[in-house]
Amino acid sequence: MESVKLVVCDIDNTLVVKHADLSERAKKAVLALQARGVLFGLASGRSVPQLHNLEDQWGIRCELLIGFNGGEIYDGIKGTTEMLYMMEPQWLKEAFEVMAPFENNPYLLADGYSLVRNLDEHAKASRAYMKNATPTRVVKDDSEFWAAPAPKVGFRVKEEDMPAIEERAAKMRKPGYTSFKTESTMYEFCNVNASKGALLRTFCEDHGIDLGQVWSFGDMTNDISLFEVSGHSVCMANGSPDAKAAAQVITEKGVDEDGWADFVEKHLLA
Repeated sequence: MESVKLVVCDIDNTLVVKHADLSERAKKAVLALQARGVLFGLASGRSVPQLHNLEDQWGIRCELLIGFNGGEIYDGIKGTTEMLYMMEPQWLKEAFEVMAPFENNPYLLADGYSLVRNLDEHAKASRAYMKNATPTRVVKDDSEFWAAPAPKVGFRVKEEDMPAIEERAAKMRKPGYTSFKTESTMYEFCNVNASKGALLRTFCEDHGIDLGQVWSFGDMTNDISLFEVSGHSVCMANGSPDAKAAAQVITEKGVDEDGWADFVEKHLLA
């Protein structure tokens, strides 16, 4: 434990099954880490206010929150929140051009609303999951999505379309923004400077934490930047092939078996 200073986790399908609450087993593991002087952080595509809501729901407090896949950071030691990187309206519009051939439902936070094209089952489930959730508004026209800068835009898609989406996005990508798979059915676009790993590095530099003493956990492409920065990187057994290839270790159990808590108990708390 002396070599562990910070544990940082992706949320959906890493720490919890998507739209599930933190298990009692996982909560005990988080509190046990913190009781031993280990800092704990979350790194997610959600906004920092949404992550604070999850802290309240789960009964935990984090020293680090990385939101919008690296566009926003809450430093719990300093007590500060910063929004760092946004998508310009033109980039948002280009993202829609990339996604045009595929059936999709866009999601974007703007003006205090979660904008969607259709209030489908995924949008309803997300709204029901988050207490004090940002109100959802169905747009009248897609142009509302690129009316102003925004932290990111995500598209719910068919899983079978994902390989073609990744290929098309790679060919059409322009300077300024990047894109990646964050779930098997979610593809997102954000500022090229937004990176979970970059903000993790900044936090550690600010507080004199050796990156070699950081353990990161994830399951998808957008978690690879965490793996590249951390001294110890762990991908979930249910993770994507590229995330598994980038990690040093793969958990024995998947998220549906509380694989994160199982790993922490055996390897960090034992």
